[in-house]
Amino acid sequence: MTLFHRAWKSRKAYLFLSPLFIGLLLFCYYPPVSGIYHSFFDWDSVGKATYIGLDNYRELFRDKVFLDSIPTAFIILVPRLLIGVIVPLIAAELIFSVKKKQLQSLYRILILLPIVAPGVVGLLIWKNIYDPTSGLAVALLKGLGFIEPDAVIDWLGDPSLIIPSIIFMGFPWIGGTSVLIYMAGLMNISSEVIESAELDGAGLMRRIWSIDIPHLMGQIRFFLIFGIIGGLQDFGIQIVLTSGGPGYSTYVPAYYMYIEAFTAGRMGYATTIGTVMFVGIFLLSAFAYRGMRTESN
Repeated sequence: MTLFHRAWKSRKAYLFLSPLFIGLLLFCYYPPVSGIYHSFFDWDSVGKATYIGLDNYRELFRDKVFLDSIPTAFIILVPRLLIGVIVPLIAAELIFSVKKKQLQSLYRILILLPIVAPGVVGLLIWKNIYDPTSGLAVALLKGLGFIEPDAVIDWLGDPSLIIPSIIFMGFPWIGGTSVLIYMAGLMNISSEVIESAELDGAGLMRRIWSIDIPHLMGQIRFFLIFGIIGGLQDFGIQIVLTSGGPGYSTYVPAYYMYIEAFTAGRMGYATTIGTVMFVGIFLLSAFAYRGMRTESN
């Protein structure tokens, strides 16, 4: 039976699935294809698009703001990525070591509660924490005697403090589903394997390194790859808190793309930035996946 005949035989199923496929094509595949196409045009999304070939790409790779935004993105990404992978794992191990199931359930609920608040609300809370004169961060330092009572610390306005302040946001970094995903992996480890390791004299750190982490490589790979994708695409902090400043110190490629598109009105140039980001994120994610798969094998 040919492919066409098999498809025709299942035509009712495909008919019911057609809204899904149409939505997938329109909202997931058409926008990036359109973006790549318009990266070769001088286009403002309103007027006529003028074909300019590779001029946008030539300009982009001579654009100092864009080139400087790349290392900034990685300076922010790498520590936040490590935090996002390691800290929830530590929290999951601590909860998993609790013997009483009722307490485990309570801790899982408490861990999940922070995601009820929208992300923008969390950023605004941290904006108040970082208030230069009356924020919680300054108040704690004053209360502990590390700074003078009349000191002012501009956490989000000082170029030497802004990056560490961004990285510290979200402390203690364990709210949300990450801990629960790790917990699910830990609960799938056979209790016989853990008991055998304990009988052989394996301590806690030895058990985590030799048993838990190998069994959690799928979860670690998931957090690593999606952390890379989400981290390089994210510019919420720049939109809500810093506006890319002070100066250009917190400009990242995604925020620069947004500025060029919706402030400067250079949609063609913005799609060029988006295309370069797509290629870079894809290659970086593929490299990370391949490296993690090699290590796990």
